[in-house]
Amino acid sequence: MSQTIRSKRFLALACAIPLGLSAPAVADPAVGLGVTFAFGAGAQVDTGVGLRAFNRDRRNSTVASVGLDYMLASQQFRATVGVAALRRNAFFGVDLGYGFGTGTLDIGPSVGIVSTSRAPAPRAERVEEVPFPPES
Repeated sequence: MSQTIRSKRFLALACAIPLGLSAPAVADPAVGLGVTFAFGAGAQVDTGVGLRAFNRDRRNSTVASVGLDYMLASQQFRATVGVAALRRNAFFGVDLGYGFGTGTLDIGPSVGIVSTSRAPAPRAERVEEVPFPPES
């Protein structure tokens, strides 16, 4: 390996480590259980049950999801990535999935339950105390 390639790799690694350490921690992820309908691989619609992990747990928000489904008709596992809308202890999503048994991609909606939390209340502003009656 030439000296130039080693230098470039070292520089990339030296830049990546501080960036990774300075990234904020993931805030309150959530896990849900749901039902999926997969459209693809011909005209067949496959139904499955699965787990989803969401990057946030705030209700009334749109979040990213990753998951694993067991498809009932094809009897195979399916990995998914997608987006979901979180509501009060429920999610509604659209996922792109990869069937491990068939090696095909499909897309479909998902719906299920998830433990969500309310957005935190806004912080109260500090109010200065004014003596009453005002001192002269």
